Amino acid sequence: MEEVFAFADESGISKGCPCYTIGIIATPKNYFAEFNQGISDIYERSGLQGEIKWEKVRKSAGQINLCIDILRFILTSPVSFHAIAVSKQPYRKWHNNEEAAFYTTYDFLIRESSRSKDAKITVFADQKSNSYAKQHEVMQIVTNHMLSKLPTSSKVHHVAMEDSKYHWGLQAVDIITGAVNSSYQLYFQPSAQMQLAKKIAISKMARLLGWDSLAYDTMPNKDFNIWHFPPETRAIPATKQVVQDLSVANVSREEFERYMAFNKS
Repeated sequence: MEEVFAFADESGISKGCPCYTIGIIATPKNYFAEFNQGISDIYERSGLQGEIKWEKVRKSAGQINLCIDILRFILTSPVSFHAIAVSKQPYRKWHNNEEAAFYTTYDFLIRESSRSKDAKITVFADQKSNSYAKQHEVMQIVTNHMLSKLPTSSKVHHVAMEDSKYHWGLQAVDIITGAVNSSYQLYFQPSAQMQLAKKIAISKMARLLGWDSLAYDTMPNKDFNIWHFPPETRAIPATKQVVQDLSVANVSREEFERYMAFNKS
């Protein structure tokens, strides 16, 4: 059985956002060293200081290119990305108990991202304040119960809440999950205030997938999946096939300055 490390993070759970997204980057254990080196190299090129965070993508070409390079690296490696993007308004459980609703969708995502594998999975989740201190243990039990009903031998071996500053995987998944949720938010709130650098990063990342936005859910794909939830939100605004275009260029400093000047005019 293959061993897999899965790094999970979320974006958009604050009150003002109409949607939230949970993302998972899954890397085979035997590729883990190469994965860490790849993300480390991208970080060194970016000029970013401190942790890699979507919230830091604000005002430079280097920050935008870090996002593009992380997604390009994932698409060209044995690593995969899976996300559940949740519209809060129709999700009835969210309005009754946000924490319970959040972990229900977390369990659904781990189940869906594991069904096509036959793997022993270790989940590293970004630390989150919970009313119940052993929530990660409940996640493992519930998800394994779900997996036992599917035609798969996959099993969650362990779930650990970790500090993202010690894991390249948690930092990388923060970037892609944040970009997906921000794009979905712009679908619901086209006039939402968002840094231009984020909008450029979303556009470039979407083009790597052959899309014009990251607000879509995907046809079944082993490398990159977005699943819209609850079910009535599927295919809204559309369901898209991933058609990779790895020729998408990074942004030069001069190009970014032109974007900025045009945006101010």
